[in-house]
Amino acid sequence: MAEDSEDAEKLPEQVDAEEARLLVARGRAKVIDIRSADEFAEERIVGSTHCEADDIRDCFEADHREGALIVCADGARSAEVAEELRGDGADATSLDGGFASWTGDHLPTAPNPDEEYEGPPVKIPGAVNSGDGDDEDGDEESDDARGESADSQRSERAGR
Repeated sequence: MAEDSEDAEKLPEQVDAEEARLLVARGRAKVIDIRSADEFAEERIVGSTHCEADDIRDCFEADHREGALIVCADGARSAEVAEELRGDGADATSLDGGFASWTGDHLPTAPNPDEEYEGPPVKIPGAVNSGDGDDEDGDEESDDARGESADSQRSERAGR
């Protein structure tokens, strides 16, 4: 990448949620989330990496050759951390208003993996139903009933 290209510009000190979304979408910045491990596990920006604020330099050097978008809960701590990184010559910005700003703008997040999906059934083209317990009418059918009907179908075919 050429030094004089538009992409070679340093990231601003802070960005709002929409600017942050664009930076991430365009591959200009990777998200480093410095909130607590519990907060990160509960909900986070899709594709973000969790890092303790005290270990930020190691996280940045290990995973982020691009710029970094530092995120905390309210934007205060991430602004300090991004400033420290910039002082070391890193290309870092912070999310003004933090994760609260991101969710306040209804931008996409990754939910807790233990959370149950609530929404319409997802149809995947070419996928085969692997026996979710519902028959064609939506009624639950026991494994025994499915096994018996399969056995009787085989018997009928053999008798023909």
